[in-house]
Amino acid sequence: MPFTSDAARRRSRVPGGRGALTALAMSYRVRFAQAVTLALVTALLVAPVPMAALDPAEASLEELRERAEAAADELQEATDEQVERQEALEEAQEELVETLYDLQQTELELSEMREPLAQLASTLYKQPDGGLLAVLASGALVEDLQTQSYAAKISENNQAMIQDATDLREEQVELASQAQELQTNTQLEEVELAADIEQLRERSEELTEELYGELEDRGIDPEAYMAAGDCDPANAAKAQGAPNGLLPGEALCDLYDNKQLRADAAVDFLQLNSRYVEEFGENMCITSAYRDLPNQHRVYREVAPGFAAVPGTSNHGLGQAIDLGCGIQNYRSERWLWMEANGADYGWIHPAWAKSSPFEPWHWEYTG
Repeated sequence: MPFTSDAARRRSRVPGGRGALTALAMSYRVRFAQAVTLALVTALLVAPVPMAALDPAEASLEELRERAEAAADELQEATDEQVERQEALEEAQEELVETLYDLQQTELELSEMREPLAQLASTLYKQPDGGLLAVLASGALVEDLQTQSYAAKISENNQAMIQDATDLREEQVELASQAQELQTNTQLEEVELAADIEQLRERSEELTEELYGELEDRGIDPEAYMAAGDCDPANAAKAQGAPNGLLPGEALCDLYDNKQLRADAAVDFLQLNSRYVEEFGENMCITSAYRDLPNQHRVYREVAPGFAAVPGTSNHGLGQAIDLGCGIQNYRSERWLWMEANGADYGWIHPAWAKSSPFEPWHWEYTG
């Protein structure tokens, strides 16, 4: 029975063979170059700005915020790049290990086959009229010729497999060299990238602390200030047509203390709150803001009849109402009067019905 080259079959299982792995190594060299370029550009972008340009006394809060956000974005970009490159490297190394393993197994198989095949071929050629050939031959001319044909085929396959083994050994040496080069370059790159990321992290932290320090110096609550900057009032349009108490999350914005309002109402309230902080040195206390439908049912169940809207009809369910405390809930107190005098500038009013029936001095509504 003729022999076929297992080495050839096994090599066909390796995707693309040596050429694919060489291309893979080259692609990673290109990625390394791109990564180093990114790191250099990033380093230039985040190079320390002269201290005079960062003087909070000369910079607006918006400028400080933009610098802090830009630094955070650059840090996130570099971190994402590091994660992506690490994942790609792990995939490449897994493929390389599998390929080297296949080549090693092929070499072992060939080593096991080489000696007995060589001995058989040598016996058939050296003793054509006796020994093993005499055992294989029956004496008939046709059968002798068939046996000689088998012997020739064995010799041919033996030589082919020996050549395959030689090629495989050369390929193994080349792949091992590529693997070592890849590993060395990767380790160097990871060290450089880690240093870049650490520099970006320190820069981001420095600018964030500068912003928060300036906010505190001006008596502005950082959480409320950042919430206002993160909210786009145009998202209020996404609430159009939504049922009361079932507004989509995209239409809402966070305030502070885990409260939310419709986006436009939220922005104006946070601006009003900033003015309030300048006057009283603290945020307005929010006892209730947007109420989804389940919370409207809870409030309706817990309060006395007439003091809560029927679920599905409350302005709280539209994200346009807020209940306030810390003195504002006391009718005609200093803080209530301040809210009455200033709230309308930002679209927030105390509705007429809340002054009498039912009497709710803590309740304010957004009119836009």
